[in-house]
Amino acid sequence: MTAVAGGRLLVDLHNHTYHSYDAHNRLADYERAHALGRVDVVAITDHNTIAGALELRAAASFPVIVGQEIDTADGELIGLFLEEPVPAGLPAIETAERIRAQGGLVYLQHPFYRIVRGRMRAGAREELRGLRLIDIVEAANGGPLAAADNARALAWARACGLPHAASSDAHEPAAIGTCVSAIPAAAVTAASLPELLRAAETIDRRPPAPVALLRKAAGRTGIALRVLAGREPLRRRR
Repeated sequence: MTAVAGGRLLVDLHNHTYHSYDAHNRLADYERAHALGRVDVVAITDHNTIAGALELRAAASFPVIVGQEIDTADGELIGLFLEEPVPAGLPAIETAERIRAQGGLVYLQHPFYRIVRGRMRAGAREELRGLRLIDIVEAANGGPLAAADNARALAWARACGLPHAASSDAHEPAAIGTCVSAIPAAAVTAASLPELLRAAETIDRRPPAPVALLRKAAGRTGIALRVLAGREPLRRRR
């Protein structure tokens, strides 16, 4: 791992690869972002699969955290530091318990982001909090038009006394490393990460919303064209 100025690492905990139905990032895209100094440690959190994360962990020149964005019965929830996939469709509490059973961390992503599909139900979110089944809150999501919802997530995380993180939620190459946490330079493990995030600084490089929306639309169009041309299989949300 290489440290940025001030002996800090840029950690991005919520990202996708072409294994997600709505993304097309590949290893080369993450390697490019790493070479440009945009990220030092990346979590790959594809929808309902860890295949892309395992693929990158085996081949990347930088540390990759194996994660999964899981469709629970109550909304989306991320598991970090996984070794096995977590089945979709389970209640949020059972999903969190399965993440913890692997020694993983429960990462509550975009808890208040109004335009995201599959946001966790408020009641389920509070149940997870009450049972102390949330390890990290995503208080800054790199998606467009998220500023007000990110501020609400940050306030909620602070009120709950939970560590919080910034993540790009990258589905397109240009989004990788646009919203990250700069943490003290140290080994990044399931045991160390929550406390490292308590000393983190958010680095927000997001472009203006019209640019981000245009990039996202272009990415979706590109996926559709590759599927039509037979260059890529159709992937659906499972």
